[in-house]
Amino acid sequence: MAEAREASRKALEEAALLRERTMAVEEAASKAREEAMFYKDAAADLDKEKGILRADLASARETFQKMKAKCIRGGIARSAA
Repeated sequence: MAEAREASRKALEEAALLRERTMAVEEAASKAREEAMFYKDAAADLDKEKGILRADLASARETFQKMKAKCIRGGIARSAA
């Protein structure tokens, strides 16, 4: 009978330890999910910003090409005059 009580006590202690470990793992998993969501949102924000920067760069290139063409035409007109 004493052996059965001792085995039962050990099983209860082991179950308590497993519950504590399970809670710790679940907490770590929850924090990891939160962090993953943060980085996912940050990546989405950076992707949006990249799109805006690409559009700005394309606009700047277009403006530069127009200005360059005007300068070239102006230089040709001055040299012809």
